[in-house]
Amino acid sequence: MALHITTHGDIDQILVTALSREFVRKIYRHCWGKNNTPYFAGNCFRGVLYFDERLAGKYAEDLGLAWNGWLSAPKFHHRTGACYEHGLTLVVDAGEGPTQVGAAGLAVVEERPRLGDFLSRIGENEVLCVLGAVDKGEMQFTLPDFSGTFDPEKLTVRVERFSDLYCEEAVITGLAYDGRTLSMETGQSRGKNMLDPLLIDREGKLLDMYDFA
Repeated sequence: MALHITTHGDIDQILVTALSREFVRKIYRHCWGKNNTPYFAGNCFRGVLYFDERLAGKYAEDLGLAWNGWLSAPKFHHRTGACYEHGLTLVVDAGEGPTQVGAAGLAVVEERPRLGDFLSRIGENEVLCVLGAVDKGEMQFTLPDFSGTFDPEKLTVRVERFSDLYCEEAVITGLAYDGRTLSMETGQSRGKNMLDPLLIDREGKLLDMYDFA
């Protein structure tokens, strides 16, 4: 008998990379030229970075760089998984039909990627960038040779929290039952929202568009 656990809620994809400071400046200048408010300029910047590969690619090419979309950027760190918060529920099937288990109260093992570990990897004319997408969907976890009665107190959630990088997302990286790791697969997804890009300088300061004026 197998133990199946399906998460229902948000799916996060988080990517930590480095961008040329001048590349960022070129996009912001373009966006300020089209918009006269910080709100719309910020939306424009996000749109170019995530969706307009042609325009972003042109600005990169002008600088002797390559740009093939945000998911093709150099990956200092890349994580995809169910968001631990925001209304997460788990549906457990241990062979007697599915039952719903709330995430609150489950044992959690937490890891936090540290900002300092990434700052040393960016160049003098680069900034650290945290990019990401949030999708409605499911993650499926399986323990193939499960036996006995399911006990939620034996379930452990492994979480990666990005708060040290100014990002409030927390991503489930795995589940373990009674010390045994479940396999993990991506299930169905429905729609996608993009996270606001976070830009950080070599000293660890969070930047905004005025720092690239």
